[in-house]
Amino acid sequence: CYNLLTNLMSPHEKLAELKDRLEAKIRLMQDVAHELKNPLSVIHGYASYLSKENVPPAEIKKALRAILANAERVTAMVGQLQDAVRLESTGFAVETRVVDGSALLQEAVESAELEARRRGVGLHWRSTVGDSLLVVADSKRVMQILANLIGNALKFTPNGGTINVDAQRDGDSVRFAVIDTGPGISAADLPHLFDRFYQAQDNTQKSAGLGLGLAICKGLVEAHGGRIWVSSLPGMGCAFNFTLPAASALTPAAVRDTI
Repeated sequence: CYNLLTNLMSPHEKLAELKDRLEAKIRLMQDVAHELKNPLSVIHGYASYLSKENVPPAEIKKALRAILANAERVTAMVGQLQDAVRLESTGFAVETRVVDGSALLQEAVESAELEARRRGVGLHWRSTVGDSLLVVADSKRVMQILANLIGNALKFTPNGGTINVDAQRDGDSVRFAVIDTGPGISAADLPHLFDRFYQAQDNTQKSAGLGLGLAICKGLVEAHGGRIWVSSLPGMGCAFNFTLPAASALTPAAVRDTI
């Protein structure tokens, strides 16, 4: 589709489109350098401190916790960059089988509960129980999608706010939803949220990170044959939804092939 649209463009439109993509990638590289510099500086600083003699045991534990947390942050950023490269070049390959969507939902929410409590945010989940929530999916990739959407909701939901996560059967699909009571998203930003390299222009929506998470989520959902969308009003929170194919929507032979 991209190649077809490109062929229909005038030379001026092609040049403008290439310029926009180049500028977006330059901004991405600048953001990557900035975001990697911060945790690496923390790691370097604490490692230098630990190299000194007679560091108190309590300070050693504090330094090691900081080094570990920032090393995990760098690892997560590198993972996002690797996924962004796959998305840009070949797309995602997913290894699907029949899995319990309700169990995936529970695991994703339980993984985020500690962070939710730290932020003073209520995190709740609900799903239908039984065969109606069986999906054909790559469980690791679905967990990545849910973790990203719940993580974003936690970043923007204020203390005392609420995040509700649910899953329910929707025709031949299972629809997952992450709904928060954060500040919402402006109408100008909504059409571009899943674009590669896009950063929301509204200052209230900016946060630390590379800005690749939602584009990666979109690529992963579409690799499963599903779709992802968002609805929001400023001041009224956000609702991110995505679908995965329900196992019972397949023929018995197709279901067996996924196991």
